[in-house]
Amino acid sequence: VIPNGFEPDIFKPFDKEKARELWSLPHYKKLVLFGAMGATSDPRKGFKELSEALQKLKKNSDIEFVVFGSSQPQNAPDLGFKTHYLGHLHDDVSLVTLYSAVDVMVVPSLQEAFGQTASEAMACGTPTVAFGHTGLLDIIDHKQNGYLSKPFDTTDLANGIKWLLNAPNYDELCKNAREKVVREFDSRVVAGKYVELYKYILHSRK
Repeated sequence: VIPNGFEPDIFKPFDKEKARELWSLPHYKKLVLFGAMGATSDPRKGFKELSEALQKLKKNSDIEFVVFGSSQPQNAPDLGFKTHYLGHLHDDVSLVTLYSAVDVMVVPSLQEAFGQTASEAMACGTPTVAFGHTGLLDIIDHKQNGYLSKPFDTTDLANGIKWLLNAPNYDELCKNAREKVVREFDSRVVAGKYVELYKYILHSRK
């Protein structure tokens, strides 16, 4: 299996305080990020499941929720937290500064070939929680650089968010997250894997 690649010289950590200032996000809150194309409207992206998980965390008054890839719905659900809807992002600089501004990325996808937002967020040093299935199993190492919840278990998804937000080794998780994706998903590493595959195919056909 050869993964999608990314550019680690573009997707890299940016100063968290400056990033929050750029996005007008609070400096004193724990920020949880969710984002995808059609973030709130595509059922495969897991917004419904994430909403249920957030309801289980709503006693935590220091959390705020951030969404990209969707404007605020007309009848926006009450998620139990102040929610910042940032709409669609159209450039890498916006993504990098947003990934760097938050404390945790959540990828609650029900179907996912790879999980590009997970790898991008982790490249920016942001640990990620996701359901432990499909391509996300290749990106996140449980409790080493993120948290893999039992598939579609919203209670465990909530547990994962809470665990990452309160982890005593949070800085180490952030460091591990970037190191993992740079080591395995750097586009130069991925290109090398294709070269090896082509050489193997050519050699086996002789």
